[in-house]
Amino acid sequence: MVSEACPTNPREASGLDPEAVHVVYTAQGTRGTVDSIDFDLGEALADMDDDNRTIVVRLLEIYEALVSQNEAEEGEPVTAYKSIDIEALPNVLDRTAWEGSATQIAGRLASNLILTHPLPNANHRTAVALVQFYLRRFDASFMLPETVTGTEEWHAWVDEYITDSKRLLTVRRNNVLFKHLRRFGTTTVERKHGVEIDLPDYELDMYPSEAKQIYATEHEHLWITFVEDAVERAEKPELRDAPGLSKAAFADAIRDLR
Repeated sequence: MVSEACPTNPREASGLDPEAVHVVYTAQGTRGTVDSIDFDLGEALADMDDDNRTIVVRLLEIYEALVSQNEAEEGEPVTAYKSIDIEALPNVLDRTAWEGSATQIAGRLASNLILTHPLPNANHRTAVALVQFYLRRFDASFMLPETVTGTEEWHAWVDEYITDSKRLLTVRRNNVLFKHLRRFGTTTVERKHGVEIDLPDYELDMYPSEAKQIYATEHEHLWITFVEDAVERAEKPELRDAPGLSKAAFADAIRDLR
């Protein structure tokens, strides 16, 4: 005889929602800490042109500063789930359209860094820091409004953009899978950190190559909007109309700092 208090459904017994589909992703590749990652930076840099090399070195310095800050605040090393993809960093720059306003170019840079995903952690944080660094080449006093709280959580105004960014990234990679889930009645997908994706809000019926292009464009628009919002909040609206720096001019500005 089974007690009424004892669930007979093993999914209920495990505490899982019996109407939910649960998918477990296992980690692959590098495991350890960011500091323990071994790579030949000199060889990778030698293969880059001068402008890309200059910008990539500064980008890595920004990333390393963020990792060090995180380790100091958390009191433990930052975990790495993959190696730093140094060879992918020039692609971030080469894929960026360097025409338009300062805010447009800053948004494209941030979007391409996140889409390329070359860093083992902190891609979004590095992208936000890169936005500030780029815009400070126009106004040395420019500071982004507070983006994270004292507990290293995103402030509400930033969290909206970060969450939408993660949704677009997930749909971009999984549109075919999500199309089948939607066909079988699934309406919401939840990824890590509790980010919910309402499938009816997205066009899923397309080839993966088409989804990658369409959602990359949406992602770029999202990050340009983020930068425009940020300069308004920082009371620097004139940056929306400032002509942007080309890649060569940005690299020259970095060299002038040394």
